[in-house]
Amino acid sequence: MAKDDFPRLLREWHKANGLSQAALAKCLGISRATITQYETGKRTPCFEIGKKLTSVINLKAGTIPQGRHFTKLENRQFTKKERDFAVEHYGCVIDYLHSHKLDHDEWYEICVFAYLKAVQLWFIRRDLHKYSFSTVAYKRMDFAVKDEYQARKRRPQTVSLDDIIPGTENMTYGETLCDPRDCVRT
Repeated sequence: MAKDDFPRLLREWHKANGLSQAALAKCLGISRATITQYETGKRTPCFEIGKKLTSVINLKAGTIPQGRHFTKLENRQFTKKERDFAVEHYGCVIDYLHSHKLDHDEWYEICVFAYLKAVQLWFIRRDLHKYSFSTVAYKRMDFAVKDEYQARKRRPQTVSLDDIIPGTENMTYGETLCDPRDCVRT
């Protein structure tokens, strides 16, 4: 692996394993800002952090080391037991959408995938059994909905040239454009 590949690989790895920057930083005993610097290539991990990071990354699929942030949610087919459980508790998704007044067509896909992750978690992490499954599923769906709202805020907004620019005295975006004939060099 080239040194330049490290930031990209670290980003891809923690996203693929469902770890936020904050969770990864907590596992390594460093700040989230430091993880950001690693991922942007502005900083390289010291030897000790490199060792910790390597041990985290080299975990075998399906293992659950100390700490709840390391649970690996695999992209695999469910076992019969997991499928039966998912079918039995499927009503959680519909109840969640209804109780949070979310439009079924808009939010179903987001919530159902979060629900399926909750089913996987339920079978991987026995410590969650102190809660009801619906609590675990609702929490997972809460995170997915919150993430989607945040993603929507980051998306660029489409505006019309006829829209008024906020904070101006009725100036439109179209008025800020110059006439192409005025921009020709002579």
